[in-house]
Amino acid sequence: MKKLSKFILASMLGLALAACGSSSAPAASAAPAASEAPAATAEAAPAATEAPASGESTAASSKLKIAYIVAHLGDKSFADSGEGGMKKLREEGYDAKTFEVGDDASKYEDQILDTIDQGYNLILASSTYFDACNALAKDYPDVKFVIFDDNKAPEELLDNEAVIFYAQNEGSYLVGMMAAAMSKTGTVAVNVGMDNPVIADFVTGYVNGVLDWNKNNGTSVKVVKAAVGSWSDPATMKTICLDQARNNNADVFYQVAGGSGDGLFEACVESGTLAIGVDSDQYQAYKDSENPEKADVILTSMLKEVGNSLVSMVHSIDKGENVWKKTTTLGLAQDSVGYVDNAYFQEKVPAEVRDAMAKAAADVKSGSLKVKSYFDFAGDAEYDAYLESAK
Repeated sequence: MKKLSKFILASMLGLALAACGSSSAPAASAAPAASEAPAATAEAAPAATEAPASGESTAASSKLKIAYIVAHLGDKSFADSGEGGMKKLREEGYDAKTFEVGDDASKYEDQILDTIDQGYNLILASSTYFDACNALAKDYPDVKFVIFDDNKAPEELLDNEAVIFYAQNEGSYLVGMMAAAMSKTGTVAVNVGMDNPVIADFVTGYVNGVLDWNKNNGTSVKVVKAAVGSWSDPATMKTICLDQARNNNADVFYQVAGGSGDGLFEACVESGTLAIGVDSDQYQAYKDSENPEKADVILTSMLKEVGNSLVSMVHSIDKGENVWKKTTTLGLAQDSVGYVDNAYFQEKVPAEVRDAMAKAAADVKSGSLKVKSYFDFAGDAEYDAYLESAK
């Protein structure tokens, strides 16, 4: 990243509801509702699912009490990926609980304070909650805060704060290559929930993949891009995608939109176009859902292994490794981003395209291929010009 102002911008925007937002309606209660919580009581503090009894896991003696802060579970994407990590930690014997805090930013600080009052001393929260966590970190130096899906300079962090940043541009590059290769009309789309620096990094990598495919294969695939303005408005997303299919002739759609992404899949089913999921294996999530027909339009999903990264960070902290006051970047080389390579992907995507994606991934890992990042741009004017060049 060239400019500190981008870090400040990311903080001011709160990175909109983490990388890919959250789904479903806001929680009715002001206090965070815990995952699989028991029936509500009159107590104001958040309730949480009790961790499994400690078995022979080495985590049983850990002094960490872990709280995962999330707006809502059930997005089949970013939030649920993090919850997968929490389940793994609970299986290992950690006292790790999930708190759903809804969408009211004015209540975040009080809700996270509730978890601290209950004795939680390691808070895991996405960039959405950075401001709230940063304020609390000053008053509670013995509590540790890990903010994931953010990008902060050391001088922006306190001694009890750590940041995880994902190279989502690298994974997006690979699915951008695939989108260009699979397009029959010569136009593909990338539609987001809301614009912010992290989301712009997804978009930049995707556009880079399309343009490099064009350069290497003599094609001229164009990219259109739109923002819904919400992480939980699938109806508007569907309208946008149908309009792009009709008026721009787009036939491959990449969603980076949390709960709004469901509308993209609906539009692809209706218009007979193809889709790319995000963060987790959305093909499998929909195949196992009440709407399995949506799975059949999803060629692959760009993976952001949030759950794995949280497990790894907890292990590092428990080992006493120095992760504090710094940003740890995780990308293809750390197997923290990538794409789903399942039987459906292998059936629908030609071998030469799959081979090209695998080679590009290897080249990124080796350092011989550098994927363009939003954080490389001097400012938004340069980013906007890059998007314009792909239209």
